[in-house]
Amino acid sequence: MSSLSRTVGNPTTGESVTFIKTTDETNGEYLLFRTDLPPNNGIFLHYHTAFVETFEGLTGVLDVTLDEKKIPLKKGDVAVVPKDHTHGFWNNTDQFVSFTAEIRPADTFEAFVRCGYGLDTDGRSYYNPLLKIYLPKNPLLLGTLFELGEFYVPYLPRFLQKGIFGALAALSRWTGAAKTMDKYYKETPQTPKASNLDEPEKFSS
Repeated sequence: MSSLSRTVGNPTTGESVTFIKTTDETNGEYLLFRTDLPPNNGIFLHYHTAFVETFEGLTGVLDVTLDEKKIPLKKGDVAVVPKDHTHGFWNNTDQFVSFTAEIRPADTFEAFVRCGYGLDTDGRSYYNPLLKIYLPKNPLLLGTLFELGEFYVPYLPRFLQKGIFGALAALSRWTGAAKTMDKYYKETPQTPKASNLDEPEKFSS
């Protein structure tokens, strides 16, 4: 059994992610999780280069932007985001919105999600009012998250982003900052249960 929690989230906003199929469970073929998103929350426009992302509405209405086209995602609606396509989403309602996201192939996105929420839970992030998201207090960890999520913004040339965040990621590894996030996404050894074979031999008198 995995030592990692099935559900992670931000204790301040109440946002949470529940993993339905983890990377290990699909041998990296895909990752599937449910997001419960509070009002006035979401993610700004960005794109990924390593995987296809598929959203499916569960409850409420999620406003998805895909290549400048706005899509109100309701229960049962599906939006497929190919690689290199700009997208973002936001809950503009006054109630929680729920949806699933499939990442194919899984790549290292599960680690990206777990680390982001792990920093939130441990008080190692802060709210950026400009971007309207939580960011790590240690700027070096931005580089680590960038690498795990294959995350780019459309406003800057890709080579520039790779250079900046690649340097931060390298410094994060060199200083040991990246290592502090291992606990969020790496399994910890399980203590084996005692068995009769482990008990000392008893002799009758």
